Amino acid sequence: MTSTIRSVLRSAGAVLAGFAVITLGTVFTFEVLVDDFGYYTSGPTDLVICTIGALVSGLAGGFVAGRLAARHPLQHAAALVVPIALDTASIVASAGPSSDPLWFDLGGSATLLLGALLGGCLSAARAGAFESRSSPVV
Repeated sequence: MTSTIRSVLRSAGAVLAGFAVITLGTVFTFEVLVDDFGYYTSGPTDLVICTIGALVSGLAGGFVAGRLAARHPLQHAAALVVPIALDTASIVASAGPSSDPLWFDLGGSATLLLGALLGGCLSAARAGAFESRSSPVV
């Protein structure tokens, strides 16, 4: 297998792993910590818990995507916009008449993406710090 194919597979795997972390985190938050989460069905405390859960899930997913990618951690975290957008589109498309408002779903996706970008920044900063420590001093 050539290095180009290996690099593409590693990049795709990093993004998919980051999205898997986001999915697990949001499912845990929205289904386990807060039962029946929604704009019309949740109180203020549940909304705060789920917002924090979405930020932490996005942060973890962006960090994982950035760390698993061999290069360009922030770009790999930013690439999470694709699966997050597809997931949001499927949720909005399957929404019934009593579903949450569109702005609520889009805001949730924006929160996940913001967390993912912050996780990518954290991953890039960590990689830069590691490289500077391992570089020989001249």
